[in-house]
Amino acid sequence: MLRVLMEAPNVLLLDEPTNDLDIQTLTILEDYLDTFEGIVVTVSHDRYFLDRIVNRIFAFDGGGVIRQYEGGFTDYKEACERNNAFDRKDETLPNNQEKKNEVTTKSKPREPKLKFSYHEQKEYEEIDDIIAGLEERIEKLNVQIEEAASDYSRLNELMAKKEAYEKQLEEKMERWVYLNDLAEQIENAKKGK
Repeated sequence: MLRVLMEAPNVLLLDEPTNDLDIQTLTILEDYLDTFEGIVVTVSHDRYFLDRIVNRIFAFDGGGVIRQYEGGFTDYKEACERNNAFDRKDETLPNNQEKKNEVTTKSKPREPKLKFSYHEQKEYEEIDDIIAGLEERIEKLNVQIEEAASDYSRLNELMAKKEAYEKQLEEKMERWVYLNDLAEQIENAKKGK
């Protein structure tokens, strides 16, 4: 992948790019894609990755129908929920009127299983250690900043490092909240069965 990226392509086709990458490499890839000038077409089940990278989703809705949704995964999910609510309203139409071009089946649709993607599971297992490591680095930098109070250039360098670590820590804390909420939802779904 690195060799391809170094050739500065203007189109990238990515098939499940998050599956085999560690968190650090994935972060580098996401940062690269944030500034990528070309077109990125990706197939992924990683909701966080899709929210971070994409601005349009093409989803297979069944029956050979592909629909376009603007935004990331969260926007797609909300649009699907709105469409499902709209579909439920249509079921109450008088005389059992059906929507045009809709195929009805008697089988009950399977509810998607709520679970971590491979990347999310791995990240969930490692995120506490990552956060602790960032907090430790920031503490060490605080000590170094106090010691370098009279060295202006060294102080600037240390402050820049601290700011970068604090930004990473903030992102990881937000991610920690998301992953723990998802873990709680998964656990509640298991208990509900």
